Amino acid sequence: MIDYEQKLQSFYESFLAPGMVAADVGAHAGRHAFEMARLVGPQGRVHMFEPLPQMQGHLREKVAADPLLRTATILYPYALSNASGVTEFCVATDALAYSGIRERHYDSPTGVERIRVEVRRLDDVLASVPALDYIKIDTEGAEWDVLQGAAELIARFRPVVTFEFGENSYAPYGVDPARVHAFFVAHGYLIFDILGRELVQPAFVESSRRQEVWDYAAVPAARRALADILRA
Repeated sequence: MIDYEQKLQSFYESFLAPGMVAADVGAHAGRHAFEMARLVGPQGRVHMFEPLPQMQGHLREKVAADPLLRTATILYPYALSNASGVTEFCVATDALAYSGIRERHYDSPTGVERIRVEVRRLDDVLASVPALDYIKIDTEGAEWDVLQGAAELIARFRPVVTFEFGENSYAPYGVDPARVHAFFVAHGYLIFDILGRELVQPAFVESSRRQEVWDYAAVPAARRALADILRA
């Protein structure tokens, strides 16, 4: 059985290097953010976004206990979207990783509590960064909104982008997956699934609806060779 989290890690390990800058949108427990910090080192930076108060406390404890993380990471208590403000956030109390701005289809029974959280655009929060090499997005259906709110940074820095995407989570947001694919094509990107299969628009739409895999990578066309890492 494929460990998709490890496969994602192996992918960004292939290009993140000391001094680079990354953003982890939906950092949760830091599974990937802390690995990214190890790769970029004290000269780099990992911008972590996590709106759940419970997970913010966990991340702060981990950061406080590790000199590298204290230097290489910044935690923001925001949900990201395509506009700024305050919004309702649905906390899946029995499956915190499924929490999001909207209530989604859950794979197992869970209670749902609603809290208020601050919302920002990535373009606004990271407007002054000198570089952005990688964006990882896992927001339980809000990925398209996050991408729209990061369009300026994507056009400016052309980072590698990985994102979760499946109909069970994006359906409550009314997302048309064809628009997501068109967004990347307009920016000169190619889309691959986590297994390294290049996806033209109809294939991407169908893949997101079948949900055989949930993780995708968007890479600038000139960096097509990165897909070899996914296929390995």
